[in-house]
Amino acid sequence: MDVTTLHTATEVLAEYLSEVTHGDLRQLTPLATWDIGDLYVHLIDQNIDTVAGLVNKALVNEGPPAEKITRSALEVSAHLYGGGYEERYRRTARRVEEAFAAVADAESTYVVGELHLAASAWYEEQVNETVIHTWDLTEAMGFTYRPTADVALRVLKTQPEPPLEDIDAAWEAALRKSGRIPSRTH
Repeated sequence: MDVTTLHTATEVLAEYLSEVTHGDLRQLTPLATWDIGDLYVHLIDQNIDTVAGLVNKALVNEGPPAEKITRSALEVSAHLYGGGYEERYRRTARRVEEAFAAVADAESTYVVGELHLAASAWYEEQVNETVIHTWDLTEAMGFTYRPTADVALRVLKTQPEPPLEDIDAAWEAALRKSGRIPSRTH
């Protein structure tokens, strides 16, 4: 499978993760009960679970098994003056990319967690989650993030609302459908 879009999305997320300091970990995200530390643990665990689901069927050489990270271990990932969180994320993200790249049949079914989906559907979900979580992180950190038009429309296409011509409206609709921002009332 071509993993170009996923690679670009994970690199953008990693760039923002490089700005995270230990003091930022308790900063709340748009997800009601998550802070940046919870989001980071989720990102790492999601990547590890995705690789495990794809590797079992694709039989790729993923290297030594990655260990899930605990909230209490987050301090170890940080550098003294910030940064460091992107390093572990990039390692797990590269393994996800390698696992998807090794998939021979994009329509073959894989099991990740409890869900059974075609590899192509898992890939789209991975791209979507990466882009949406980049927005979660940037909102928590006070940065402005807008994906490229093609990526915003790609995320929107997976949401149960028709594509919109205005890219800002399309991105807002994608965020609204993901539960990140409340629905508008007219």
